[in-house]
Amino acid sequence: MTAFTIGLFGSREAAQRARGALVEAGCGEGAVTIFGQEAGDGLAQDLVERGFAAERARLYAAAVGRGGVLVGAEAEDADTDKVLAVMKRFGEKEPEELLERGGQAGQVERAQSVEEELRVGKEQTTSGKRLVSSVSEREVEKPVTLREEEVEVERRREDRRLSPGEADRAFQEETAEMTATSERPVVSKEARVTGEVALRKRTGEREEVVRDTLRRKDVEVETVKEQPKKR
Repeated sequence: MTAFTIGLFGSREAAQRARGALVEAGCGEGAVTIFGQEAGDGLAQDLVERGFAAERARLYAAAVGRGGVLVGAEAEDADTDKVLAVMKRFGEKEPEELLERGGQAGQVERAQSVEEELRVGKEQTTSGKRLVSSVSEREVEKPVTLREEEVEVERRREDRRLSPGEADRAFQEETAEMTATSERPVVSKEARVTGEVALRKRTGEREEVVRDTLRRKDVEVETVKEQPKKR
């Protein structure tokens, strides 16, 4: 549903500035109307038809007749507070303030009660964990048993007679060879997976109590003691 919200200003310039701000705030061009003295006597009846009390409508009409300028804005009910805030920013007045200048209302003094409200919103933040791998080295020792052969030379003296056949062969050149086999260590490396670290996200909810200090201004009425006027 929509509501018709009005604000009274002391000059047309202030009313025009308020109208421009309301349009910028989202009100349509045709939804914001300015009423000046040209509205005439029909202004009070127009306000009554829009839902305002007759007495209050007559006060606003009288204030416009005294030079005030009225701005009316048609907006959704949910946007009424925003419309009022824009009007107050440009010096919205009560009709009594303007009528006081013309002597149609008594002196009005006002004090406002103000109270802060705590509104808690939410914003997203990011945090997490990071997997960082690094390579290190270490010296290792591992014993191994190696088999080793060795060729030994043995010399000995002999004294015996050779037969003629042996004598012929004894003076032939020949080579005798013996091979020794030995083992030596051979190093190879094999990479093996010894463990794994995984990152997973788990979504949950938690409750947190938000505390802050709110201010409040109260207005109390005190009776002023009678004092004789100085002459």
